[in-house]
Amino acid sequence: IIVKFFIPFLVGSLIFFSLVVAPTTFINLDQKNARVFIRNIFPKIYLWSHILSLIVGLLIIFYELILGLIVLLVSFGFLFSRQYLVKWINAVSDIKVKNKKQKKKFEFLHTLSVVIFISQIVCLSTIYFYI
Repeated sequence: IIVKFFIPFLVGSLIFFSLVVAPTTFINLDQKNARVFIRNIFPKIYLWSHILSLIVGLLIIFYELILGLIVLLVSFGFLFSRQYLVKWINAVSDIKVKNKKQKKKFEFLHTLSVVIFISQIVCLSTIYFYI
């Protein structure tokens, strides 16, 4: 029963962040403050998501091994994004004048982060209906 609460709670918070918090930040804050805010909030949302999905994965693994392992993979995707991907994106973003290669690298890393994030939402949502 707790898993049936945690999964939509997590998915809802991820969607809220994506559709409300991030766009509102860029609309209402100047570039400097938006950058500071986003750089502070992303690691927190990833840590929050990692911990919550780790708990869900550990609870599900006793019910259904494969689903539990998928949620644990999703959980470690959040950790990977927090520990590595955000830092790589920020490093490229900090370069004042980017050449073509650096611009492509930023686009690739940002697209990768979006694809991971969306696939995590899809996986969690799908697993919710299987439990």
